[in-house]
Amino acid sequence: MDKLKNYNIIFSGLPLGKTEFDYEITQAFFDLFQFDQDFSQPKVSVSIELEKRSTMLELFIKLKGTVNLICDLSNEEFEQKIEHSSRLIVKFGDEFDDADDEIWVIPREEYQLNVAQLIYELILLSIPTKRIHPDVLTGDSGSEVLRLLNQYMVEEVDEDDIEDSVTDTDDEDDDDGDIDPRWAKLKDLKP
Repeated sequence: MDKLKNYNIIFSGLPLGKTEFDYEITQAFFDLFQFDQDFSQPKVSVSIELEKRSTMLELFIKLKGTVNLICDLSNEEFEQKIEHSSRLIVKFGDEFDDADDEIWVIPREEYQLNVAQLIYELILLSIPTKRIHPDVLTGDSGSEVLRLLNQYMVEEVDEDDIEDSVTDTDDEDDDDGDIDPRWAKLKDLKP
């Protein structure tokens, strides 16, 4: 936890009421965590408004910024805007419990709260699971991969054309005397 000490909020000396804390999150923040990430160049501003009350703490977290992602379709890197807001209630109890996403319980003798993991998780949750380059959505992408996708895209076929081709194929089979006997038995099953 030593490396995350910059994200400790010492609330014991704060007066009752609201206090604001601001953090600028970059790649150095994510390097503190030992997890692989599928984005790069994060630039996120996090604002935490802590409202201290006599029996609990209430945190209002807002984050806004950008991360670079790889497009799922064109495999090109692009800058994705992210934005998220959340609320967390911190109550005092006998032991630490963060099982609930919206309510944490911390020991009564605790005097600080580390918000690094909370910030990390909120940023990850604000990144979309489906990552599509804005140019792909507007059709302005000049990507080679997108050109190949369009070239080999399956086109819609009219159902009448399918029925006609099946009917034509059946007629050809009737005219042809060299039908496999196994297939000939199946023709007897027609209604």
